[in-house]
This record gives sequence, structure tokens and C-alpha cells, in this order.
Amino acid sequence: MHNPEVPGVERIGKSRLEAMSDGIFAFAMTLLVITIAIPEVPWDQAPELLPAEIAGLHSQFLLFVIAFFILAAYWMSHHRILSRVEFVDRILIRINILVLFFIVLIPFTTSLSGDYTNVLEAVLLFHVNLLLASLSLTAMWAYIYRHSAKLAPTMAPPVKKGIERALVMPLVILCAIGASFVDTYASMWCYALLPLVLFLAELAVNKNRRRTERNV
Repeated sequence: MHNPEVPGVERIGKSRLEAMSDGIFAFAMTLLVITIAIPEVPWDQAPELLPAEIAGLHSQFLLFVIAFFILAAYWMSHHRILSRVEFVDRILIRINILVLFFIVLIPFTTSLSGDYTNVLEAVLLFHVNLLLASLSLTAMWAYIYRHSAKLAPTMAPPVKKGIERALVMPLVILCAIGASFVDTYASMWCYALLPLVLFLAELAVNKNRRRTERNV
């Protein structure tokens, strides 16, 4: 059903969009655990061989942890972004489909890079997948920010400081991409910087806001 006051805007589209998106995020996060391969050892030799095989899964487990919490962060960002709108239009739906396309690829690129952490192309595919997912989420935020009068006519417009937060993830991923040319496995540890970078970004945003309020 269309919103009769705004041509091209769907009244019930938002709920359907959120339901589909939540399902895909949940499926992708659940599917990640399959990227950790169960070691295959003879049953009678398992007490001797299995501990070493489990220890050998450290790279796959690291990628699982990184991908899981990044997917969780993407889901929370996606939820916050869509919470700023009342209606959706065709362009927003298409941007959302693009976001979900990169989301469903993450279990595959996680598995590939976890199995071949010493192969630059495999690791780069994981990093680029995350980068494109981040950029598509940023594009969704930017589109809503520019068209908030149409998509959320009765709500306060999105605050601009959201764009600073949205750029944190791409910047960290770019650092990981650069580091992968030096050490493919060590590049994964760049994501450990995310909490610190987000904290510093929040401090900078709050500082600029207080400075602006004093100048007003």
C-alpha cells in the first residue's frame, strides 16, 4: 500500500524490509560457525591427535570471531539507520538489497580466508567484502539523510554525526587491507582497533559539538 501523500513511497514496505533483513543477518551469523571445520582424526587416535588439531583451528576461529561481531555491528547499524524512517522508496529498497548481498557473502569469504590465511587474494577478498558492506550501509545512511523529508516527514532528521561513526569501519578495513600486503594473518588483528577507534571518534564528535554549542 502506498502512502497517498508522497508518491513512490511504500507505507508497509519498511516492516517487510526489516523482516527480510533481520532474517538474512541472523542466517549469515549462524552460518559463520560452519566456517570452522571439525578436524577428522581416527577415533582411536583422537586423544593424541585431536588437541593439536584443535589448536590448529586458531586462524579459523579468529576469523569467526571477527566476522560474527562485525556482522552484529552491521546489524545494529542497519537497525539504527532504518529506525530513522517511516516509509521506504524503491531506491532505498535497492540499496538495502545491495547491503544484504554483501552480508550473505561474508560466511563464504570468512571460510575462504580462514582456510588460506597465507594467501593474499583470499584474505583480500574477506577485507574487500567487509569494506563493500560498510560502504553500502553508509550509502543507505546518506540516502536517508538527504531524503528524510520524504521518508520520515514526522520525525526529526538524522543527526549528521552519524556519518563520522559510519566512516570508522571503512578506515579500519583499509588499514587491514594495507597490512595484508605485509602479513596476511596479522592484518586480521587490525579489527582489534575498532573499539579504540570508535571511542576516539566519539570523543572527537562530542568535543566538536561542545565547541559548536559554546560558539552559538
